[in-house]
Amino acid sequence: MQHYKKALASILLLLLSLTALTTHAATPSITDYQRVFIPCFTNNHELRIAIRMYYFNKTPYYLAVNPYTFKTEAAPISNFNPRRKLGDAPGYFTMQEIKNTPYVKALDKYTAPPYPMENYGVTQAEKIVNGYFLTIDMCPSTKYFEKDFFQKLVNIADQNHQPVPIGLSITGLWIIGHPAEFNWLLTQQANGKLDITWINHSFSHLYYADVPLQDNFLLAPRTNIPVEILKTEKILLQHGQLPSVFFRFPGLISNEKLVLALNNYGLIPLGADAWLAKGQQPHPGSIILVHGNSNEHEGIELIMPMLQQKYFNLLPLNQLFNY
Repeated sequence: MQHYKKALASILLLLLSLTALTTHAATPSITDYQRVFIPCFTNNHELRIAIRMYYFNKTPYYLAVNPYTFKTEAAPISNFNPRRKLGDAPGYFTMQEIKNTPYVKALDKYTAPPYPMENYGVTQAEKIVNGYFLTIDMCPSTKYFEKDFFQKLVNIADQNHQPVPIGLSITGLWIIGHPAEFNWLLTQQANGKLDITWINHSFSHLYYADVPLQDNFLLAPRTNIPVEILKTEKILLQHGQLPSVFFRFPGLISNEKLVLALNNYGLIPLGADAWLAKGQQPHPGSIILVHGNSNEHEGIELIMPMLQQKYFNLLPLNQLFNY
């Protein structure tokens, strides 16, 4: 009898192991996630610039930017051509061709000196626009997110019969700590209620309450900048979402070294000229900043009546640039 129980236990253990292996094998995985900067062409002869290369379930992929619309896309590398197709002749790129694209112009412009410590980057539209750019920071938090605020945005989408464009400055630790709320946001996007531009806001958004700004946030000693940038992107891709070309520094604090690092990663720093909780008033073309993680509720109280106004037209972030 004892021998029979041991044999049964061994069989059950083997079945559990096989089940675990099968489940693991069925789950898509992203590996070898690296920064690159590789111009390429789609099969429709449209220029793209790959800024990341990785393996998705063992298939090599690019995360690529349309340098004229600032939109990103993820697709197998086999979907892109390394040269322009010109009969039998190799269609080489020129550096000037790449530099003249709106994306690279903006990338170079907003990573150039001078380098103020606070609020470096794009802060408002470069051209006259009839609307505002709403960005919502999701720093790590133990609190529930601002559900009434997000539901209000969904209600506006229902009233206007079109998705509301917003920029979500997302941190990896917020996604990990709030899976149900994150999935709720994904559902609203899938249902055509929210048009989300995913802004990288670092992985950890580290902050020390007793440390001066020049040594705080991403400027803190021993900060692993590649992890802070790449980890959040990878998490988004694993959830079927596209990281954008925008990065918001935690606390809006940076220095020259960080800004130049963003340039190498193909990311455009995004500031704000209307951080509502700090008393800054928006005007047409403003990048508005509020927090959707309940850490700064006064900003939400200020934005809610603005959302009721007919003039308060919200625009997607790729309309910031004068190209």
